[in-house]
Amino acid sequence: MATARRSSSSYGGFADGVIIRGMPLLTLYPGNIYWVDSAGGGGSKGTFNHPCLTLAAAHDLVTTDNGDIIVLKPGHAETYTATVDFSKSGFAIIGLGFGDNRPTFTNGVLAAGDDMFDFAGDDIVVYNIKWKEAAPAGSAAVAFNVSGDNFHIEKCYIELGAKTLTFLTHDTTAKYGLTVVDNTIIGTAAGPDVAIRIETTHLYAKIAGNYFSWHASAGIDTGVIVCVSGTTASGCHRVFDNVSVGHADGGASVDVFLLQSVTPTYGGLCYDNYIMGADRSDNLGNTPAGGFGFIHNYITELGKGVPAAIDIEGVVPINTTPAV
Repeated sequence: MATARRSSSSYGGFADGVIIRGMPLLTLYPGNIYWVDSAGGGGSKGTFNHPCLTLAAAHDLVTTDNGDIIVLKPGHAETYTATVDFSKSGFAIIGLGFGDNRPTFTNGVLAAGDDMFDFAGDDIVVYNIKWKEAAPAGSAAVAFNVSGDNFHIEKCYIELGAKTLTFLTHDTTAKYGLTVVDNTIIGTAAGPDVAIRIETTHLYAKIAGNYFSWHASAGIDTGVIVCVSGTTASGCHRVFDNVSVGHADGGASVDVFLLQSVTPTYGGLCYDNYIMGADRSDNLGNTPAGGFGFIHNYITELGKGVPAAIDIEGVVPINTTPAV
């Protein structure tokens, strides 16, 4: 027997979604639910039957720290030519759909150095959306810029290329809790610089289970995950269970994980990652300021087939792997 509890904010007004034979179709936590659908006519209510036309319009309806959820319907699509600012805290953006039917956001003509999405608030979740590179786009654009605490992004698909050069940056000092898990980041054209870049002091980042592929982009220019040391303690990060293939741009050496910490006691661990470099000049890690331990990472030269097990802890960069 189907059961449903009625309120005012979800499927036709069911706050907890719809439960059929004990299985919830959509499990929600307390807060308002705002729906978004580019094919939905652009209603301003944000209800299932009258969804918002854009993600930005739904964000305007969100109440800070109320646990609100923005739900993007399958097939939702937007193209941006300017930065979208998300200033509120304590909400989630959830995409429905699978593969190409996921909600998709395209870099239209962003200006040089612009961010597509700029998240200034704390405690934000982004789940299951797709970012597409499309020419002509502005030079050196960034998909996501984060400046708050506890930003969590999961199961998203990100394309980088000649114009969208970076997936995610965190640019504000004395923050913590960045979580980047189970995403797919693909280079589609030559030119990407960095996938994930922590630009200032930050604590307790978790970067895990992501897949990075750079074959179609002929490599990446700087590094896959870059943590730049700040002026105070930065670290306590965990970088693990990531897979990255085809890094070096035109055969040049790159630092796959360029991790730095001003205070070695903070540092962090980089472990159980799997790397296939374009050549043996690729570095698994480089920590000139110390602090990060590299343990049980595996790296192989492109096309060699058999990885070389590497067990190293400390600041020594790994520059070579045995020939196969």
